[in-house]
Amino acid sequence: MSAAESRPRCRWSGEAVLRARAEAAGYRRLLRARAAELTARRQERVAELEREIGEAEAEMARCLREYPALLRLRMALEAEIAAYREMLESEELRLGCLAPP
Repeated sequence: MSAAESRPRCRWSGEAVLRARAEAAGYRRLLRARAAELTARRQERVAELEREIGEAEAEMARCLREYPALLRLRMALEAEIAAYREMLESEELRLGCLAPP
């Protein structure tokens, strides 16, 4: 038996090998296209998240600017309420003293 005869015969024909290679190349192209699409979507999502972070930071800065003014207003209202409460209590005492038994 010669060396060529002792080798197992390949079941694949040359045409089948070419088709398999072409199919593999097609899958590689598809994989590269999907990878590029995924990269583009990641970049879009990163840009979107950065924009949302910027908006949140701007909103937080606005709130921090408004907070002192609101705090001053609250303190002024609390002082005014306390003054009215004191006036009401003194008026109740005065009227209580004048009321007949």
